[in-house]
Amino acid sequence: MSPLPPETIDRSVGALLKWHRRHPAPPSDNFIYLILSLVTTPHNGRPLSFRLPLPHSLFSSICIFTNNPQIQTQSLHPSPTILSLADLRSLYSSHESLVDLSNSFDLFLADRKIAARLPSLLGDAFYRKKKKKKRSKEPVPVNLSNPVWADKAREILGSTRLEMEGGHCKGVRVGRVSMERKEVVENVAAAIEAAVRCVPKKCHNIRSIHIKSNESVALPIYKEGGEEDEHDDVDLEEDKGSKKRKVLAEKLEGKELKTVKRAKR
Repeated sequence: MSPLPPETIDRSVGALLKWHRRHPAPPSDNFIYLILSLVTTPHNGRPLSFRLPLPHSLFSSICIFTNNPQIQTQSLHPSPTILSLADLRSLYSSHESLVDLSNSFDLFLADRKIAARLPSLLGDAFYRKKKKKKRSKEPVPVNLSNPVWADKAREILGSTRLEMEGGHCKGVRVGRVSMERKEVVENVAAAIEAAVRCVPKKCHNIRSIHIKSNESVALPIYKEGGEEDEHDDVDLEEDKGSKKRKVLAEKLEGKELKTVKRAKR
């Protein structure tokens, strides 16, 4: 797998952003994902979570849960909002108010000292069950007692997380549909380079790479064997309909095969 030409990534990003201009996504659900399809899954015992650095941050707002009102946050950008446990109990006691809080910030950090007490206060507005498709807003624990905690916070702000646990397909947040096309392209290129280093057997274990949003179909960037799709003027709505028809046809074909097998018995 040789380095991907920037124009290949740019073409897919352009098609995706073009579709979203006609189909605006809700502000809380406008992420662009990099989808890695692996040949083999990681073995047990390997690290299963990695942070991939990005040139352009995905987060424009941040909230920190801590009981320390004297915490110094001047070095962080964007400037964070500080909320204590007392604030949560008094200002966000209802589920509706917690949902509003969850939608008000892109990223939540939590002092490790109080992190264990947050699930009971924040509930499923932040801690969603695994079976749900929507990604949770679970606060990221940070040791605020460490003098260099702000460096860790900046690392989180300037990166995205790759989870290697289970399955052959891995989804990674790499942009937002509200970002400039060039910024998304640069993020995708940086994420691919960093992700390949984390995958067992490196580039030899990559079957394909796509980008997509929650509402769109997946657009190919790389396929094993060097195949490449030309989709400068791709119509994602037609693609989506074709995909649904194909899946339906495969299901119907499967049912017919099962019927034939039963008849033979």
